[in-house]
Amino acid sequence: MSPTAIARHLTRRSFVALIGAAAALAPLSAHAQNKDITKEAGPFIQSLGEKAIALLSDKAVVIEKRNQEFRKLFDESFDISAIGRFTLGRYWRGLDDGKRQEFLKLFGEMIVATYSARFTDYSGETFKVSGARSEGDNHALVSVLIDRPSAAPVRVDWRVLKNDQDGKLRIVDLVVEGISLSVTQQQEFTSVIQRGGGEIEPLLAVLRERIASPAAANKG
Repeated sequence: MSPTAIARHLTRRSFVALIGAAAALAPLSAHAQNKDITKEAGPFIQSLGEKAIALLSDKAVVIEKRNQEFRKLFDESFDISAIGRFTLGRYWRGLDDGKRQEFLKLFGEMIVATYSARFTDYSGETFKVSGARSEGDNHALVSVLIDRPSAAPVRVDWRVLKNDQDGKLRIVDLVVEGISLSVTQQQEFTSVIQRGGGEIEPLLAVLRERIASPAAANKG
């Protein structure tokens, strides 16, 4: 099975797909402060998992409220600007400010719509941080084991960065069983743009379609 096929399989049903809005997260560089953040990064990821589980488990929450809560969790935990820059790769440089902002807005809305629609797939997965290690200044890798009732456990490494401007921790990549989801997302977006003659509009159209029909996107 190819890396892309594996990533698609994992993001269909696993708990990672539900909370990993991250099907598309990317490495981000920040101004170094020479500080080991591993002691902060582990609890940060564990807290995120617990919040997601609480949201997933509450079947009384209506879809609109669920989307709002998920968007809040996403905005607090992930760096959408870094995600956008990485997933577009070289095409980011060719966009004017208006197109950049349009893409980032649609990209964020697509993630929320897509993964909110997958909330019904939650079936008792458990989320536990198993360790964290430093990967340089302000950068840590947090390992998580996700146990699933009817399938083998999944190991996920969460790349976390502490921004020196606001002091906040944010997730910048997910590595699922050795596969970077940021790279997988970049490959998909690059393919869409290339098929569209190197223009951004076909990709924006795809994002709009996924926002309008997140359930259909989940079947891919």
